[in-house]
Amino acid sequence: MVRITRKFLSLTAACCLIASALVYVGSYSGMTMDRIAGWGIGLHIGIFVLLIPLYAVEYPAMNNRTFWKGFARGMPKWVFGGIQVLALFFAVHFVLFLVQSHGAAPEIKDGQYVLNNHGNIVKRLTQSEYDELKGAELRLFATGWIAFYAPLAAYWWFPRRQRTTNN
Repeated sequence: MVRITRKFLSLTAACCLIASALVYVGSYSGMTMDRIAGWGIGLHIGIFVLLIPLYAVEYPAMNNRTFWKGFARGMPKWVFGGIQVLALFFAVHFVLFLVQSHGAAPEIKDGQYVLNNHGNIVKRLTQSEYDELKGAELRLFATGWIAFYAPLAAYWWFPRRQRTTNN
């Protein structure tokens, strides 16, 4: 039963990972967060749905280990290295979006394309600048989803090796 549950959680995370990758690719062809809002909310919620059992299983088994050592137990080194690369991929997109957007959100306000920072208009945009920033905004979310779903899929896919203790 445990094995079936682990595979189900892993395949669920893998499907969400694939969906996130498709959203990432789609962000280069006009897809925006506004257009996929329901799916985006679903991908956000899915992360927490899959994190809760991970936390429930891994936290009690930590035994004075760091979370990441316990997390990586049973995984090939290349998988954990790939997860780290994806986390870096997300961090790069985060920084790029902050630089591009000046820390503000692209919006349409009073019929104009603007960068809005809590009610302060930071910059007026052309439609092409607005479209590019909306794509970058979605890429930021998609890379975040990828960075979360990949480790979740890997965690549930690879069996945990049990420690044996000699008494």
